Amino acid sequence: MEGKTKKTILAVVLTLVLLVGAVVGAVLIFRSCGVDLSVATADEANVSTYDESTQNGSTELTDAPTENTTPTLPNGEEYTLTQDWDKLKSINTEIKGWIHIPNTDVNYPVLEHEGDGAGEQYYLHRNFDKSYLFAGSVFIDYRSSKGVNSKNIITHGHNMNNGSMYADLVDYGKYSGNLDVYKKAPTLFFNTEKGVEQWVIFAVYKTNTLERHGEFFNYFIGDFTSDAQYMNYIYNLKERSLFDIPVPMNENDQIITLSTCSYEYSEFRTVVVARKVRAGENVKAYIDKAELNPDPLWPDVYYTDYATKRPELTTFRTEYNSDNVPWYDGKGDLEGNEWLPAVKGRSTFTVSFTDCNGEIIKTQTVSQGKDATPPPDPQRPDDDYYIYEFAGWQLPYTNVQRDMIIAPSYNPVLKEEWR
Repeated sequence: MEGKTKKTILAVVLTLVLLVGAVVGAVLIFRSCGVDLSVATADEANVSTYDESTQNGSTELTDAPTENTTPTLPNGEEYTLTQDWDKLKSINTEIKGWIHIPNTDVNYPVLEHEGDGAGEQYYLHRNFDKSYLFAGSVFIDYRSSKGVNSKNIITHGHNMNNGSMYADLVDYGKYSGNLDVYKKAPTLFFNTEKGVEQWVIFAVYKTNTLERHGEFFNYFIGDFTSDAQYMNYIYNLKERSLFDIPVPMNENDQIITLSTCSYEYSEFRTVVVARKVRAGENVKAYIDKAELNPDPLWPDVYYTDYATKRPELTTFRTEYNSDNVPWYDGKGDLEGNEWLPAVKGRSTFTVSFTDCNGEIIKTQTVSQGKDATPPPDPQRPDDDYYIYEFAGWQLPYTNVQRDMIIAPSYNPVLKEEWR
C-alpha cells in the first residue's frame, strides 16, 4: 500500500512538471512559430526578362584589395573590434565577413553558401558552424553573385523576438524615421579578410512582399549591367528612404544592404543600405545634416490607408538632366540602359514542420490561401514514466497566409507500472 501511494504521489508530481513544461514550451514555440520571422527573399518571384546585350558600361569591382578607411567612429573614437580570420575559417570556410553596427546588438559573422538559389537559403535556420539554429545566421543573398565583391552586397537576417540578429534595424523607424537612433548608429563595419571597412548608412526604407500591397520594388539586385542602371537603383533608394541623408554617391561606390522582417503591414521588410566610406573621407558632416524625409515613397497599401498623395518617381537620368540630384558626384552622362528588372510580389509562402527536437523534417512552398501537407506523425521517444502520443500540430496549416515553422504536440500517457 505504501509503495503504491509513493507511486501515485510521484506520478502526480511528474504530471505537474510535464504540464508546466508543456505550457512554457508552447509559449516559446508560439513566439517563434506563430510570428513571421522569415527573411526577405522572393524565391518564387517571376523576374521579367530583358536583353543584356543592350546593356553597356557594366559596373565591375575588382578582386584587388581595397584601401581600408581609417578605423574610427564618426565621433573620432578609435574602432578596435577585429576578427581572427584563421580561427573563423577553421570553423567554417563559408564565413565571408563580419557585420557590426556600433551602439546596437548587430555583431555577427556573415555567411555565404555556394549552393543557395531560388528556394534554398542554407543559413536561414543554421548557425555559423552549420548546426541547426532557428534564429539562423546573417547571410549573403545568392543574387549578390560575386559575394563580398558584389556591387551591392545583399544580406538577410531574422528579426527575432529576443532582439537578436537584425531586430535592431526596425528601430531606425516605423512609419517615419527616428533621427535619434540614426545619429546614434549611423555607420556600420563590414569586415572581411581584406581588413576593417566602414560604411555610412544613407537610406532606410520599407517595402512590401505581397502582391496585394501593390507593385514590388525589386531590391534583390546584387550586380548591375551598367553604371546607369546602378545609379537609377541608388536614386530609387534615396526616394524611398525615411531620411534625407546627404551622403554623396556615384557609380564607383559599393553598397551593402541589410534586410529584415517588419510589421507595418503583413510581410513587410525594413531595409537599411550603407555605402563604403571612401579613402580619407569624413562622414560626420553628412550625419549631422541628416533630416527626416517629408515624403518618402511607400508601397501602394500605405496610400490606401492614409490620405497622402503618392510622390512622383522618375529615373536618375531624368533627375540628373534637370539638376535634381545634388547628392550625385560622379562623371555624369552615364552609358547604358537604366532600366531596373521587376519582379512580382510574393504569392507563396514557406511552411516547415519539425520533429520533437525542433529539427525540420519537411519544408514546402504553399500558395497563399492554400493548405500545407504535413509529414507523417513524428514520434517522440518514451521516457522512464511516460509514453508520448502524437496529439497534432501546434499551428493550423490551412489557408496559409505567412511563412511558418510548425512543431508537434504530444499527450503524455503514464506507463502501466506507475498507475
